Parts: sequence; C-alpha cells; structure tokens
Amino acid sequence: MVLGCIRHALSKKEKKSLIKRILAELPFLNVSPKKNLEIGTCDSYTVYFYEGQPILVEIGDKLVPLLRHVLRFNINDLRMPKVVVDMGAVKRILNGANIMAPGIVDIEGSISKGDLVLIIDEKYHKPIAVGLALYSSDEIKHMKRGKVIRNIHYIGDKIWRLSYS
Repeated sequence: MVLGCIRHALSKKEKKSLIKRILAELPFLNVSPKKNLEIGTCDSYTVYFYEGQPILVEIGDKLVPLLRHVLRFNINDLRMPKVVVDMGAVKRILNGANIMAPGIVDIEGSISKGDLVLIIDEKYHKPIAVGLALYSSDEIKHMKRGKVIRNIHYIGDKIWRLSYS
C-alpha cells in the first residue's frame, strides 16, 4: 500500500511506451504487458506501479527502481552497474551523502557518465542506494578523492517511505 498517492491505470499507448522504456533501461524488471500498470503522483514524485506494487520512480529523465523492489531480486540477477562501498561509507550514504571515491572498494560492470548505479554495502552485499554516475568507471578507478556518484535514492529516504509492506 502506498500512502498519499493519486494514481490511475495507464492507457494502452502509455503502457506500451513505458514497457519499451523499461526493457531498454531496466531489463531485469521483467514487466509483462498483460499485467496491470499504473502511474501515480506521490508526494510530488511520479511513481509507477506494477500489479499494485510501486516499482519505479521518475527522477528527472531517469526511471529509478525503488530499492524496496530491488531487494526482492538476487543481486546477481540485477543487470545494472554496481559499486561496492566500505562499511565506513554506509552510514553517510544512508543519511543522503553522495558516494565519494575513497569509499569505493569495487566496481562491478561498466559505468558511463550519467548511468544509474546500484550502491552495495561491502559486508552484506545488499543494495543500499541508487546513484547517478558523475564519471565513467575508468575515471572512478583512478580517482583518489572527490564525489563520483550522486545519491538519488537510499534506504530510509522520502522515496523509500512512500511505500510500506
């Protein structure tokens, strides 16, 4: 259930367009055109619902998977670039801080500037945030300091709190 949302079913044309976009940007979501897709406005965010469950939020021109939904997947099935951060960075990230170069211990997959990146904690190997890459993976590997990924959605933020299970 989602609190404070005004939502409605997508038209066939909107549904087709959204599914095409999801398949291109986030293929691991496996959405079926035969299932119910809705769009809603929740606390000034555009949220997409699949079979009644919130799965995506639109931030700028990006479709961002909700972490509550991402946590349902096996981490190895998520075909999204991942950055593993040390445990010292986790608390800061969960308070909204951006991801800094010194906190990164590993990069999984190829990252281009502007890509969505899943932020993973080193100890439990679980997603804790979704960020927007400010640099490519090659550039990040050679950086010793500075902000490298903008934190756009993390566990416990306003988007996370839009839904509850």
